[in-house]
Amino acid sequence: MNTEQPAALVGAYATLPSLRADQEHFYEGLAGRGIADGLEIPFRDGLGEDPRWLAAQMRGRFTRSVITLIPGTMMRLGASGVFGLASGDHDGRRAALEFLREARIAAEEVNQLTGEQSVSAIHVHTAPSTTAVAEMFARSLDEIAAGVPAAGGWSTRLVLEHCDAYTPTVPGEKRFLALEDEIPLAREGGIGITINWGRSAIEARDPGRPLAQIGRLVSEGLLEGVVFSGAGPAANEFGGPWADAHLPLTEDEPTSLMDADEVRRCLRAAEGAYSYAGAKIQVPGDATVDERLARVGHVMRLLSGHGAAPAPAPAGAPVSHKG
Repeated sequence: MNTEQPAALVGAYATLPSLRADQEHFYEGLAGRGIADGLEIPFRDGLGEDPRWLAAQMRGRFTRSVITLIPGTMMRLGASGVFGLASGDHDGRRAALEFLREARIAAEEVNQLTGEQSVSAIHVHTAPSTTAVAEMFARSLDEIAAGVPAAGGWSTRLVLEHCDAYTPTVPGEKRFLALEDEIPLAREGGIGITINWGRSAIEARDPGRPLAQIGRLVSEGLLEGVVFSGAGPAANEFGGPWADAHLPLTEDEPTSLMDADEVRRCLRAAEGAYSYAGAKIQVPGDATVDERLARVGHVMRLLSGHGAAPAPAPAGAPVSHKG
């Protein structure tokens, strides 16, 4: 069990408003209302158009954040079905290793810009879809470990984020390796595993699957984090049936199978044996900043009492617009 206080993590990019000024107010609200002390940040071809602006939003607010490679990974898989750290294709695996290196360099640059350990981890995945090879992922981890820079090494650690596993009986979304295959890989590689609630539910079209996988990882001593992102069997404004659409709680989206009781059950099963817990949800496109903060807060308030965050301020708490 971790002795360090777990971080409260928000995948803010799924909830972010489109206007720059509103984005600044949203980040300010996440920190000022005590909703989050870390972010899950997407990496595609970089960390957005202006890393200095991102660093300014993070400085003094969001520490122990993580960068996720899944947006860029899926974008590259769309162009080349062999891209991934678990690829049996030489060029596809080399491209994924280079992509990870670019993300780690970007993380170092953000940490230098903030002057803090703002980003502490990188989410990696067992891509490609349907054809991932466990031995190739193990080889990638070995090569990553052998390629650590001589001057002090990286300031970020790797975390394996489990996504829905390939099975011929369920269409799925990501279709990477099964958790049973990832567990020995993580143990051998000395890295932890994070569960995304929605992706685990999609895997078997079963809302009980995330709870079972969390319990398994606790027993294996490999649970790194839990990210609550909903899913459900019916089409809705965010996506189709069983899509990886980051649905909110049932109270905010009736088609979502992720309700407050299920979040609490998962947190109890995790037994505090994690480094971070948090939320990644979508909101309606026309939602105000306050409405976005409130919906994220509905998930994050459930984490209070489980060591991941102080209780968020009420939804109506003011958001300061000072620079």
